[in-house]
Amino acid sequence: MDKSIVLKIGGSVLYDKNLDVNFDILTKLKNWYKSSLSVYSRIVIVVGGGTLSRVIQEKVSGDIVEDGYLHQIGMSVTQISANIVAGYLDDKDIYIPRKLGDAYEYLNDEEQVRMVSGGLKIGWSTDMDAVVYADILHLDRIFKISDIDYLYDSNPKEDPNAKPILDCTWDEYLKLFHITESDGHKPNSNTPIDPLCAKFADMKNIGIHFTGGKRIEKINSIEELFHEGTYIHP
Repeated sequence: MDKSIVLKIGGSVLYDKNLDVNFDILTKLKNWYKSSLSVYSRIVIVVGGGTLSRVIQEKVSGDIVEDGYLHQIGMSVTQISANIVAGYLDDKDIYIPRKLGDAYEYLNDEEQVRMVSGGLKIGWSTDMDAVVYADILHLDRIFKISDIDYLYDSNPKEDPNAKPILDCTWDEYLKLFHITESDGHKPNSNTPIDPLCAKFADMKNIGIHFTGGKRIEKINSIEELFHEGTYIHP
């Protein structure tokens, strides 16, 4: 057994609109995790902050205007999220890195990897952390579960005729969202994958399979989501 997987869980599905913890997704994640221990030698789960992160940032943004501090606050929420997920998975072997260097050493040194991580670098999205971990593990893709079911050719909230895109190259993605070479990470932006992460994934030849939305409530197993949604790739 020498298989690895990086799974990103968006904060948008970990917390509901009332900011309560979504124990339904946690239960499905735990069942998948337990069954995957015999399948994967290296399991990495990265957790976002979602609405909870945005709400806290908005509450303090009137008095704290420096972007670096606001991003640090949001990143701290993702680390709280990681501890919630790791605690719920109930595995004493799970490693929660506090620094990016710690994660790098752990992923390189351990043959059996059980890691749950929040954001570890100011200026990065947690998607970026996930892609970096995939690069360290020499993977060609990550799986991302969020409140978005597909990538669409236009905004489905504004256009009732928006069509889902099942397969998309990074070049097509960058053009769809008018992402330029100078664009970097913008916290709480409306792009499914932030510009910095998209360009890095393209450079490293790593794809992102993202899925979720309302189908999360209907599935019996997390693994069902790995076969639906949109795949963005080099």
